[in-house]
Amino acid sequence: MIRHPLIKILVASVFLLLLTAGCVANPPRRDISDLEWMPQQPSAYLDPASADQPLLAPPQQAAQAAEFLKKYFTPWHTEAPLESTSSPFWAIDWIGRQEVYGANLRPVAPQRLQALIAMAAPENYPSLNRCAISVHRIDLRALPTHSPIFNDPRQAGEGFPFDNLQHSVLPANTPLLVTHLSGDGSWAFVETVLAYGWIPLNDLAWVDADFARDFETGNFLAFSRDGLAVFDSAGIYRFKAEIGGLLPATGKAAGGHRVLLADADPARQALLLEATIPFDAGEIFPRPLTSRRIAGLADHLMGQIYGWGGSFGGRDCSATMRDLFVPFGLWLPRNSSEQAGAGVVVPLAGLTPSKREQRLLAEGIPFLTLVRVPGHIMLYIGAKEGQSALLHTIWGLRTRSLTGQEGRWGIGRTVVTTLQPGLQRDGLLLGISNLRSKVESMNFLIPADRSSGPDEESHSASDR
Repeated sequence: MIRHPLIKILVASVFLLLLTAGCVANPPRRDISDLEWMPQQPSAYLDPASADQPLLAPPQQAAQAAEFLKKYFTPWHTEAPLESTSSPFWAIDWIGRQEVYGANLRPVAPQRLQALIAMAAPENYPSLNRCAISVHRIDLRALPTHSPIFNDPRQAGEGFPFDNLQHSVLPANTPLLVTHLSGDGSWAFVETVLAYGWIPLNDLAWVDADFARDFETGNFLAFSRDGLAVFDSAGIYRFKAEIGGLLPATGKAAGGHRVLLADADPARQALLLEATIPFDAGEIFPRPLTSRRIAGLADHLMGQIYGWGGSFGGRDCSATMRDLFVPFGLWLPRNSSEQAGAGVVVPLAGLTPSKREQRLLAEGIPFLTLVRVPGHIMLYIGAKEGQSALLHTIWGLRTRSLTGQEGRWGIGRTVVTTLQPGLQRDGLLLGISNLRSKVESMNFLIPADRSSGPDEESHSASDR
């Protein structure tokens, strides 16, 4: 029996520590410390002396925008299938290799999986070669179903919201190439240079040569905020606008820009409508590329909820990066690993964590430098009290309890943090992931004299 009171207190403390350590892998609802002391408006990090200087000469930006539009309209000017559609039926291989889980977080029955495979009819792909356009915002699914399928939800970083059938989201009026139909004809497999997947047939309209010619006006409007309800000239609601979307621009009207919209007639043939977009909701593509304009657009994205693959109306890390630069005519791929290879890449993995950040602070171009950690992408926007400031959309930070239990410190939105966002919350009971030790590279989205280092070097996991 333990009699000494100090020893009793010590033993009781250790027992309590061990008892509670396994319970803190999923910590309280409070925010990580960075969100309490770092400004959450990207515009707060601007350098007034350079904020309005063009980051790219107008002729160079025009060339970038022309290349952007060429890729954007590739589905209407190519043979099927697209070269970028590398693995259209990867999900069939995935569900055949391991146990997967449904919306009820129970294993999906084999007969249901076989029914999904039969619906996808992979043996007939490609079965079609037809141009189309989305008539509203569309989810791209890896199999022809709206129902989610997860990896084992008992594992940290799996289960909700990581529906592995959610490929991506495309804005309303995105050019598409349809290369396959489901077994019952109700779903279409659509392809773009950016992403591919299944959509319900009633989410698209078929495009002929005349429509394509009229839609490709050469002038486009880029949206500058999310959530604008778009009505046609007859006052009929069509869709919600979002940053990252483009519409053909035909001129100006009282109070806004005149644009064209696509809709489907009863035979699902595309037809053109007109609409007016308020001047404060969009700007002619491409917007002049300055730090202030990038920051101003990013301000509209702050606090937006995390959406894996664009689910639930949100964005994940790579979607935020891509949509942020669409209005400026800078093309970025869909996933984080490919985005980390855009522009001029500077490898950092061979350096110590502190030296990686020193290189970023010394050489990074604010608002034009992407920073990669495995499965995640961030935008360097400047410095705060000697530390890098990063804009990113993140689900959470990995945590590990004293007993080794892994969990996540939830963030679940678009934020500005340092590379050590949970440092002040880290401690004996709970270890929190340090992004600085994981940084692999930085890449400049446009060539710059300030860049250095050798030019070397699916779905983003967003630091699950």
